[in-house]
Amino acid sequence: MYTRTGFRIMVAIGVLALSMAVISQANTWAAEPVAKDKTVKRSAQTRTQAPAPKAAATTSVMPGTTGKSTACFGEAPQLDKVTPDEGKAGDKVTITGSSFGTAACLRGVSFGPGHPAQFQQTNNSITTTVPSGGKKGLVLLTVTTASGENSKPFLVK
Repeated sequence: MYTRTGFRIMVAIGVLALSMAVISQANTWAAEPVAKDKTVKRSAQTRTQAPAPKAAATTSVMPGTTGKSTACFGEAPQLDKVTPDEGKAGDKVTITGSSFGTAACLRGVSFGPGHPAQFQQTNNSITTTVPSGGKKGLVLLTVTTASGENSKPFLVK
């Protein structure tokens, strides 16, 4: 007879085994066809790995930092001031703040969800233009970096 604790342990091991099977789907074992006239004995199985998903990788290497990690990760951006805090499509907007990172680390600026904007970055400021075709009214002006995002309200006229 199984005890209640023994049954729970057995169920936990089964769940763990199933979880590992689901997690490791990217790595598969495939049989390699064996040629009849080979004299060198090789393993009949080889490990293959599914291709990694394609993603845009950004790297910034400064002289003297080869082999060191990039500085894209740190604090989320801090937005101190948005000037002006309202405008219509085509108006220029300046965002001042800190922790924007390098130009390669700044992922984007948007006026509400799904409305990315073109931008230029300097030390502690970002200059952008209100995109056309976006929602009018109060939206969130969001700055996204590799370390996170931060938003301020903006009125689109």
